[in-house]
Amino acid sequence: MYHYIPLKAAAIVIGTAIVASRLPGVLKPQAYRDWLRKFPRAVWPGIVFLTIALVWCTIIVTNAREDGMAVPKITVYLFLAGVYAGLIALKFDFLAVRGLAILLLMLAKVVVDSANQLETPWRLVMTVLAYVWAIAGIWFTVSPYRMRDLIEWATVTDNRLRVLSAIGCAFGLFLIGLGVFVY
Repeated sequence: MYHYIPLKAAAIVIGTAIVASRLPGVLKPQAYRDWLRKFPRAVWPGIVFLTIALVWCTIIVTNAREDGMAVPKITVYLFLAGVYAGLIALKFDFLAVRGLAILLLMLAKVVVDSANQLETPWRLVMTVLAYVWAIAGIWFTVSPYRMRDLIEWATVTDNRLRVLSAIGCAFGLFLIGLGVFVY
C-alpha cells in the first residue's frame, strides 16, 4: 500500500528545506563555503543519508504485496543490507554525495506521484524539480566528483556564492508560496 503525500505539504517542506540550506550562503558565505567544500568527502552525512535510504526502502518492501515481487522479501532485505554495508565499507570516498544522490532519486518518485494527484498546471513546477533531482541523482551516483566540481565553481567568490544562494532562497520561497496559495 502506498500513501501519497499532498503536494501542498511536499512543496512547503521542500521549499523550507531549500531556504534553510541556502540561507547560510547569503548570510555567512565564508563559513558556508568551508562547510560546502568539505561536504562531498564527509563521512557522517553519507552514513546518515544511506541509513535514511535503507529505512525508507525497508518500509517500502515491508508494505509491498508479496505477489507483486519476483523474489521473496527476505532476499530483498538481504540485498538492501548488503548494498548498505558495501557502500559504507567499500565506497567510503564521496559517501555523502552517493547518499544524497540516492535520496534525491527516492524523493523524485514521491514528488512526481504527489504532483500527479492534482490537475493544475502549477504542478509541473514540482514535476520538473523532481526530474532535475532524478537526473542529478543518476549523475552524482555515477560520477560523484562532479558535485565537488560544482561546489568548487559555485564557491569561488563570496559574491557568486551569495547570488546562487539567494536564487536558491527565492526558489524555496516560491515553492512555499505555491504550497500555501496554489496547491
